[in-house]
Amino acid sequence: GINAEYGEAVVSTQSTGGTSKGISEGLKTMRKKAPETAAVIMAVNDDDVFFHCLVPKKLSSGVGLRADEWLATFSGMLGAKCGGKDLYAQGSGKGAAQVDKALNLAKQYADSKMK
Repeated sequence: GINAEYGEAVVSTQSTGGTSKGISEGLKTMRKKAPETAAVIMAVNDDDVFFHCLVPKKLSSGVGLRADEWLATFSGMLGAKCGGKDLYAQGSGKGAAQVDKALNLAKQYADSKMK
């Protein structure tokens, strides 16, 4: 979703064979190129699912989008272990077959906050 005043929130998945480190590197690049964009990025490697979430402070305080809450919307279905706070969170779980459903839940959360 996009909020004209505060920025943008995106949800995406990396190609198969992704790693937690790969997501982290991608988010560092994104932070430089699009500093007002919040994102949940997932990577699938066999049945393992890795995910990281980055939320700029402006979005967290402006619309209440929190990285830890964002991941909590779908982490249960992946039996995931998560850690983080309002601006950055990450986790990993199992269930590559559930990724599309998890992405949809993450998009719904973002859309609800970005109105």
